[in-house]
Amino acid sequence: PTQNRAVTQADYENIAYRMPAKFGSIKRCSVQRDPDSQKRNLNMYVISEDKFGKLTKTNNAIKNNLKIWLNQYRMISDTIDILNPYIINLGIDFSIKTVTGVDRFSVVNQCISRLSKLYKDGFFIGESFIISDVYSELKKVRGVLDVLKVNLRTQTGPNYSGATININKNLSPDGNQLIIPKNAIVEIRFPATDIRGKAR
Repeated sequence: PTQNRAVTQADYENIAYRMPAKFGSIKRCSVQRDPDSQKRNLNMYVISEDKFGKLTKTNNAIKNNLKIWLNQYRMISDTIDILNPYIINLGIDFSIKTVTGVDRFSVVNQCISRLSKLYKDGFFIGESFIISDVYSELKKVRGVLDVLKVNLRTQTGPNYSGATININKNLSPDGNQLIIPKNAIVEIRFPATDIRGKAR
């Protein structure tokens, strides 16, 4: 009955990811119903990657191609706005207690390497940052006796996006998650320097 039309928000996301590569590529896509619209207006947030694998705004040419691609599947009553999500660059500070006799410097480097691998594939738009994941990953590193503290910070400066978030105000009540707005995406842009650790 829908004649291969996109009906749900997930349908639109799947169709966007299926756009042929010759029209350009997107890394992440998220479709949200526009809360300010009385009609079936949808906001599609898309983000791309640069040649270094870092998040970057999707250029207008790709957005125009995506709009044309989506029009083949769009319900007549739907309108779609293609928008840029905010990129929130986060850094991680952790403090660990090491087993007696190990090289603390080496253990900290292993911890940074492990977290870098954990976040290598990146986040989805609107996906919360789970702080307990950092604790559980650090505890798997050989030589770590205990994880004492994990703190998040926003990264700002010339090589970062410029978007920030108030970390304390956006923590879940149990402090386990940093709640990310539906129109934003987290990125740990330079893991080697954005992830910092101390050992006791």
